[in-house]
Amino acid sequence: MEGYSKKAESLEEAHLSVQFNIPVDSEHPYFVDFSDVRGDFAEKRIYKAFNVKLPDFTYNNKMHSLNKTLLFLGGMRGSGKTSEIAKYVLKLDKPDCFFCVVCNIDKELDINNVEYMDILILQIEKLLEKAKDKGLKLKPNIIKDMQSWFGERIVEIDKRLTKEGGFEVGSGNLLSLIVGIRGGITGSKTTASQIRQVLQNNFMDFASKFNEFIEITNDQIRKLNLGREILFVVDGIEKTMTAETRRKVIMKESHRISGIKANTIFTLPIELMTEIQQLIMFAEVEIFPFVKIKHQDGKPVDEAINKFKEFIYKRIDTKLFDNAKTVEKAIEYSGGSPRELLRILKTAYSYAEDIIRLDNINSAIKKLAAYYSNNISSEDLKLLKRLKKNNRNNKHIPYEPRLNKLMENLIVMEYNDGTYKRVNPIVEASEIYKEYVG
Repeated sequence: MEGYSKKAESLEEAHLSVQFNIPVDSEHPYFVDFSDVRGDFAEKRIYKAFNVKLPDFTYNNKMHSLNKTLLFLGGMRGSGKTSEIAKYVLKLDKPDCFFCVVCNIDKELDINNVEYMDILILQIEKLLEKAKDKGLKLKPNIIKDMQSWFGERIVEIDKRLTKEGGFEVGSGNLLSLIVGIRGGITGSKTTASQIRQVLQNNFMDFASKFNEFIEITNDQIRKLNLGREILFVVDGIEKTMTAETRRKVIMKESHRISGIKANTIFTLPIELMTEIQQLIMFAEVEIFPFVKIKHQDGKPVDEAINKFKEFIYKRIDTKLFDNAKTVEKAIEYSGGSPRELLRILKTAYSYAEDIIRLDNINSAIKKLAAYYSNNISSEDLKLLKRLKKNNRNNKHIPYEPRLNKLMENLIVMEYNDGTYKRVNPIVEASEIYKEYVG
């Protein structure tokens, strides 16, 4: 389990227990299952998308041998997608179901410069690593074939990079070859560009080799009772640095993504949720929302608030808060985002002296409100005013590009299946919002 896992008994420990950039899986002491308070989202739809039989979590590979599923799991940053996916992996990664291979883009690739070919190389690398860890010896013929194919591509790349000193990859097994290629992709921009260009020029052949490699490996996995088929989990795309990069990886490469025949979960960046109509032409799409802690009429959702209290008290002992109202205020201003709640608590810690008091939470909200509202334009404020009015009248607000940008920047939060949106409570606390919207 990654990160700190002890319940804080002192203020110093509280600082460690509220790190908001470290996801936890369902076996972690901090984990809280929010699945029953996420509105219209149903976890079972994820499993059914991959034809998993419930409740025993089994997969019939013979029935679905030609039926590979590509699923995009979309949702706002901080909604808990990574922790949720970790829970799926724990349930699905078993001999009667899937052989799960997790690829974290933000940890393994250059988030400033990522393309889809980089992700495919990472998928092969992570599959080979897990096969090695599990004692899975792949068939020599397919390994030799893949080594030969990549060896030919390396010769092409080397010719293109003669002026830059060539491209050298250490000799050895297929895994070391793939690691060397990924090292080149995450190296200089010139080297990365040439590697990608060569692979893209040969993509149809590459896809054929990749798909054949997956099917032969699936057969080996079944023989060793390690799973029925491979399931790739590709997480962290939304953490790449620019919206242009994310769009290029998903939308501009959709024809290549659809050419790969392997069960795969991709996380989908929030700004690409508007492309659902195109995505559903070749993939499944599910929306992973924030937890709704207030109805449109402003009434609190008690069961959701209680879940967040559990979320806090698993991390911080009750004695470190002056009273329950302090905890409730932090939850209210989180807007139903686990990450935002941790951000509020972490900021409040910086103001606290012995325990976390209501004044500390108020100071944290004021500071974060100033950050969040710093770049809100007058046109943004007009839209936020309209959104508030629509919610008051129990009406939906139509899509427009500006609204999508506000959601990307967490100025607006989304719930249920996307039909309910509200202004981030922290933004509502800002002086500019109160002045222009009320």
